[in-house]
Amino acid sequence: MLNSAAVQKNYKVGYAQSWSVSVQQNLTRSFFFELSYLGTKGTDLDTETVPNRAAPGSSPQNSQQILPIANAEQFTYDSSWGNSIYHAGQVRLMRRFARNMSFNAIYTFSKSIDDSSTFGGVGNVVAQNAFDLSAERGLSSFNRTHVLNLNYVLSTPTQASWWKRNWTLSGSAVIESGTPLTARILGNQSNAAGTGVVGSGRAEATGLPVTDGGGYFNLDAFTFPPLGELGDAGRNTIPGPWSWSLNTAFGRYFTIGGEGSRKRIELRFETTNTLNHVNITNINTVVGSVQYGLPATAGAMRTADVNIRFRF
Repeated sequence: MLNSAAVQKNYKVGYAQSWSVSVQQNLTRSFFFELSYLGTKGTDLDTETVPNRAAPGSSPQNSQQILPIANAEQFTYDSSWGNSIYHAGQVRLMRRFARNMSFNAIYTFSKSIDDSSTFGGVGNVVAQNAFDLSAERGLSSFNRTHVLNLNYVLSTPTQASWWKRNWTLSGSAVIESGTPLTARILGNQSNAAGTGVVGSGRAEATGLPVTDGGGYFNLDAFTFPPLGELGDAGRNTIPGPWSWSLNTAFGRYFTIGGEGSRKRIELRFETTNTLNHVNITNINTVVGSVQYGLPATAGAMRTADVNIRFRF
């Protein structure tokens, strides 16, 4: 067999269903409050497995002969087995633009659970055990439990003196919990007894709390699986690190041609991640690695731009 991939015979195209409900209330003439709920269910999501392998505990010497398809190459099997469920509660407080100020604050509390975190299988992790797909169910790879977004605009009065008018300060702030991570092992450690699968597998859970101890997570919560067995640590059980960022913009426009003229020059200074805060986006979770538990990647650092625009 030369093909390295196969697709389920009765493959179904995945789809999502969403529903929502919200309650809105004006608190004052300027302030607006909203409480909402959003749910989404994904059905027939792509799940990738490697089904042509010997059972754990088989002898490495004869593992190729006892494969379900004997003496065949390993291949990835794409099936529409996965499902997902997402629930989110959201609180929103908004001040409409009045007295030269407005803001919009949204807090979202949510949870997403699935067997597969993508449509179409792109970017999916191959299931550790093709014969125990229930072990793949866990937090979605994109799950963020807490997200707070704030946007604001401040401007000077148009009736102010020439040098005070037409100034604007605006910006946004985002504070959010991290996406979950999975404790892994590399190579063929858990499959040394001849399962025929080489690559990335999950670690063994020791039973200790994941979030106790120093660092980003408790390193002692995971270890190597017993020889010839697959790791029993759940998928996406390590909370990712929190992150936050402030973005700002400050500028002014000058009207050309007197009152009522549509011509004007705009000057604007913008920054992203204004305070240059380091946001860790990924942690090394490979058990036994010299970098185990250390930061692996970080988000973008501060950038600044100056824009000049002529409108006519």
